[in-house]
Amino acid sequence: KRHKRYEVSRQLGQVALGQSPAELVIKNGTLVNVFTGELQANMDVAVAAGRIAYIGNADHTIGEGTKVIDGKGRYITPGLLDGHMHVESTMLTVTEFAKAAIVSGTTGIYMDPHEIANVFGMEGVRWMHEEGQQLPLKVFTTIPSCVPATFDLEDGGAQLGVSDIEEGLTWPGTAGLG
Repeated sequence: KRHKRYEVSRQLGQVALGQSPAELVIKNGTLVNVFTGELQANMDVAVAAGRIAYIGNADHTIGEGTKVIDGKGRYITPGLLDGHMHVESTMLTVTEFAKAAIVSGTTGIYMDPHEIANVFGMEGVRWMHEEGQQLPLKVFTTIPSCVPATFDLEDGGAQLGVSDIEEGLTWPGTAGLG
């Protein structure tokens, strides 16, 4: 289970300060710094609770139970989060899309399943959402906000009302409104 950041922030801070051991440390990798555009050699990354707790010389975060991976000769890089996409437009299921996306460096998506909502309503949105929650790709669903997009110009198969949208926003893994 992935914990929310506020649930593990104290633990992450303790690891960063060396007060608690990390679960995993990757040592001596080359960090791809996407903010500065630099390749930073001999960097370590300490992980706790499934999250990055510290970047830099992480010797102080290593304890008896810490798994240490030698990253020498390898790059440590963040994955891409696609900020808005429609899996249905790819003509793939969420599972098949994930297989293609992960190998290309995409580690998470914000999926707006409005196209399936136009055809199957909230039932279709739930199908895609639930499928996405079972994958190694992080799938954050945004609930479609206007189905159909216009009432006078479209002849869709379904409609979403306020109560449908309110329900969808309560699902675990839902990021917001599409």
